[in-house]
Amino acid sequence: MSDPMPLEGIRVLEFAHAMAGPFCGGLLGDFGAEVIKIERAGSGDSLRRMGPVGAESLWFTVNGRNKRSVEVDLADPSDNKYVKDLVASSDAIVENYRPGTLEKYGLGWDDVEKVNPRVVMLRISGFGRGGPYSNRPGFGKIAESFSGATNVTGYKDTPPVHPGYSLADLTTGMYGAWGIMLALFERERSGKGQMIDLGLYDGLFRMLEWQIPFFEKLGIDATRNGASFPFEGAFVTEICPASDGAFVVVSAATTSTIENLIAFLRGEGVYALENSNSVEASAALRRWVAKREAGDAIARLTEVGVVTDRVYRPSDLAADPHVNARGSLVAVETEDYGTVRMPAPVPNLMRTPGRIRAAAPKLGQDNGKIDLKGGQA
Repeated sequence: MSDPMPLEGIRVLEFAHAMAGPFCGGLLGDFGAEVIKIERAGSGDSLRRMGPVGAESLWFTVNGRNKRSVEVDLADPSDNKYVKDLVASSDAIVENYRPGTLEKYGLGWDDVEKVNPRVVMLRISGFGRGGPYSNRPGFGKIAESFSGATNVTGYKDTPPVHPGYSLADLTTGMYGAWGIMLALFERERSGKGQMIDLGLYDGLFRMLEWQIPFFEKLGIDATRNGASFPFEGAFVTEICPASDGAFVVVSAATTSTIENLIAFLRGEGVYALENSNSVEASAALRRWVAKREAGDAIARLTEVGVVTDRVYRPSDLAADPHVNARGSLVAVETEDYGTVRMPAPVPNLMRTPGRIRAAAPKLGQDNGKIDLKGGQA
């Protein structure tokens, strides 16, 4: 008999749509939590309709895995009572609506704490609670800009750019799942739940931990620097186009790897300075790679102790032997798309790993099927 999953017996109510809250719920569901998605009757999560047109959003097929779905109208007294009964049996609540939305239905923190003093409630909003911007609307791209992340993404002579994926939302979902774990761990000592306040910009702001100290103490008002760090002289992290149209990424981020790279470039006759200079080394590296196919450049650099690889596309990853050998993709059977390969649960716990136990639910497929006495581990 296999060991129980880490979060088996934990019930999570997900009042969330699109990305940040649902990604958090998905992370918990991957490791055994019973995640009940509370969806608006008739329409459900907006992610069900995002992305390329299909029978149902393929994106939601991934994001909604390991979840159950119930349709409710929170303004309807019977539905509202049903949801509060679910609150009474739950361990955690995830919500990512604008502050004040759930309060309209008697489901704010003060309300749910009275129903269930042990419940943990994660509240995600654009700017968090308590500041002058708390009521501003804020999606992920706004949060990326406010955090400072967008400012340092791109090249010096071009406008800043957003990453091509939901960076702020996904980062927030990870911090939210961690926050819930912290609160549940603390509950083992105190017996009490608590509210977690998380703005969409908070996680990225924490990850850009150097930007304010560097500005206030060193006068560095960081901005874009291409593929390199936003401050000069630290590392050589470059993306170089090769002669065959592929791109080679180099990360010389330690003293030894920088020395290896510069020694190699000197030997190739493309670097003439006596001292190490990350700007000149990056320029020399780009010139050298441009004359070679990606595979040859990667092999030559690897031989001399420079950390390098190609920039991978989805088509590369889908066929990559390492991705497949480590089980980084898991095949899931779905009604609309047949077998769908999607990212496996992360991290990989050796004794009690996460599992994809069910494909994404149809809207309302669990109406009337939820045991109101579950949860409360």
